[in-house]
Amino acid sequence: MSDALVIPHSGQKLIWAFSYEGPLEALEALSTEELAEALGLWATPDMANIERFDLESMRDYGFARYLSEASGFEIGEDASRLDALTGSLLLIHAKALNDKDTRFAPEPPFALIGRYGTTLDIPPVIGIESDSAKGQLPQGKPAKSSARISGMVATFVLIFLAIFVAVFVWIGG
Repeated sequence: MSDALVIPHSGQKLIWAFSYEGPLEALEALSTEELAEALGLWATPDMANIERFDLESMRDYGFARYLSEASGFEIGEDASRLDALTGSLLLIHAKALNDKDTRFAPEPPFALIGRYGTTLDIPPVIGIESDSAKGQLPQGKPAKSSARISGMVATFVLIFLAIFVAVFVWIGG
């Protein structure tokens, strides 16, 4: 398994979950610069793609269910471990990170819970209907024209007449 602290810039939908030892109010009070420094990031993350909440507020729904069903992440065998977590939580989506960042280096009061991603679905190839795609593949033989068919019939009749005349000449001779 790859290192969960590494930040791959693959375009895959990823999320990092960090526990926070402290109240939710203290987590929400952190500025983007303080958050970046505590997580070991070079650039400040985009706060629009960061979630902060107290796990007690979602006890009925379940954190594992939130990640897997509501958000579509693959959590593997971590469901019971995720549902047993307590306290404040920080979720960082890959969209929140700068391309310069290559890995997290969290310092207390943060601790990595895990990195979760979605499966890469490759859509099926659908036929291309654009003008630039026409004529690129063999298109098969064109339909026979009426002039060509007439010429083939005439050739067949002439061969038949030639054989017919040859047979009569041979019988008569």
